[in-house]
Amino acid sequence: MSGADLFEKLTIGQVARWLDVHPFDLVRMMGSTDGGLPMDLRLDEAQIDRLRDQAGVETWWSGELNVSDPVRGRALVRSLASQILSRSGSGTWLSRADNLYRGLEPADHWVVRRAVNQLILDGVLKSVARASGLHVELGPNAVQVLGGIAEGNEIPASLEALWS
Repeated sequence: MSGADLFEKLTIGQVARWLDVHPFDLVRMMGSTDGGLPMDLRLDEAQIDRLRDQAGVETWWSGELNVSDPVRGRALVRSLASQILSRSGSGTWLSRADNLYRGLEPADHWVVRRAVNQLILDGVLKSVARASGLHVELGPNAVQVLGGIAEGNEIPASLEALWS
């Protein structure tokens, strides 16, 4: 946020761009909370922070990838698998789908988003609709499949099409 933004309330569009969510999703999330929509549809910093927490908005990507690989697309997909495994722990795991690619540059965003969609099609991840937006959770055998992807020794052919 810029310095001027700290002294004035932000519009729905500004907040949506800052959180990297669609404005419609933002309004839907606001409408489903106890406070509802503010009369002037403007938000202060405390409201934005509360909304980010309620929505589960996280930025997973910043800086370098956590997996080294000479092929950029494969490195992205392996890093994605590694991050999901590190965040999911041993219990049930649920995350906003857009968290999985938030913070990436456009070309990398495209590869990771396609990989997430393919992992859903392959049953590794399952999509779950929530009031706060589309979420994903682990499917059956997800830990084993994601482990093979993260290690780079068992990448499904459906994902290899993203960089070949």
